Amino acid sequence: MAATMEVKHLASSLIKPETPVQLEVPLNIFDRSTADLHISALIVYNTPTASNVQIKLALAKALVHYPILAGKLSFESLSVIVDGDSGVPVTETEVEGNLDDYLPLKGGPDLLPLHPYTEETNPLFLVQLNRFSCGAFILGLCTNHIIADGQAMSSFYTTWSQFVTGREVKPLPILDQSLLKPRDPPTPQFPHEEIEFSTLQRDKPTFLEGPMENVRVHYTHDFIHKLKERTGFRHSTFECLLSHLWKKVCIAWGLDGEVVSHAVFSVNGRPRLGIPPEYFGNLSLLAFPASTVKELLQ
Repeated sequence: MAATMEVKHLASSLIKPETPVQLEVPLNIFDRSTADLHISALIVYNTPTASNVQIKLALAKALVHYPILAGKLSFESLSVIVDGDSGVPVTETEVEGNLDDYLPLKGGPDLLPLHPYTEETNPLFLVQLNRFSCGAFILGLCTNHIIADGQAMSSFYTTWSQFVTGREVKPLPILDQSLLKPRDPPTPQFPHEEIEFSTLQRDKPTFLEGPMENVRVHYTHDFIHKLKERTGFRHSTFECLLSHLWKKVCIAWGLDGEVVSHAVFSVNGRPRLGIPPEYFGNLSLLAFPASTVKELLQ
């Protein structure tokens, strides 16, 4: 990083829903299987037009429709409880210098001061508003994954931005957890042979160490069309590109043909289960296709 970032704390506040909300929302079966960890993100704006006051007022309006984000997690009842004391911790800071002085931004400890932090026990959603001397703005966000997946949070950010800019707010979220109520008694209908249960001690997976680099690759329509033609079957663009990249990574690593390679990616369960896209919660699952390198490269 070109310069050392100096972040000055200005104020902290608790933003509550504009209209008081009393609510208890049970965690669905997919929420319960999700890791209890916080996902952080930084969104950078060169020339924002909204003030901190406008952003906080808009947040209070958005929380009326997304009250879960202001609630507290109860491990006893496996639910999120929203009451008069509930709110989202918001921190406001000032950063010395111009944003250009710190570009390009790279992930690492140097960016930690831009992320929200609170001593409150296990908040579900935190916000930090970072203002630079040049007028640039970085929005720091931190969400507990146990209450929402990426699509759900994306819908919330859209609603929040609509309140900031005064646009029509739509669509509104669906909080009805009964949409995913398990059948009683359980009625399994599909085999899950790909899931193996074993009491054997397995080796822990190994991960590549060292700095990560983001790579952007553009694939033309022509290239994708040729990939699809090779399969002889109807496959989506995602499936074809995933297969292509999977093969190329195995080749680049020089893996032995008998090695079993895994690909991991998330699958949005909403359209597959007939759940409206506005459903707020966790409904993205991980898929783990596996193949020997030899089979993959055939």
